[in-house]
Amino acid sequence: MAADSVAADLMDFLNASPTAFHVVDEAKKRLKATGFEHVSEREDWSLEVGKKYFFTRNHSAIVSFAIGKRYVVGNGFHIVGAHTDSPCLKMKPASKSSIFIIYLIVTSS
Repeated sequence: MAADSVAADLMDFLNASPTAFHVVDEAKKRLKATGFEHVSEREDWSLEVGKKYFFTRNHSAIVSFAIGKRYVVGNGFHIVGAHTDSPCLKMKPASKSSIFIIYLIVTSS
């Protein structure tokens, strides 16, 4: 994906996500569009190797996960987390400043 396309996709996501509730709703739409299946925390799951799933809690938290095609019971797994309120960037529509500098910092450990 080209940098311009990634930036445009990020802007679309941020514009659709002014609150944590909107973040979860937008993430659900995007997950479903890429083949993730919704599962309920209140029901037993019948998970399959090679499939992708997600669940939500209180419309303000979302968890997604994928089971690799080569997964074997007993192997470890990786978890990545984020806050649904972190994309809540608010900018004044008519700022008094004529110079804008926006930094996007992505860290991994």
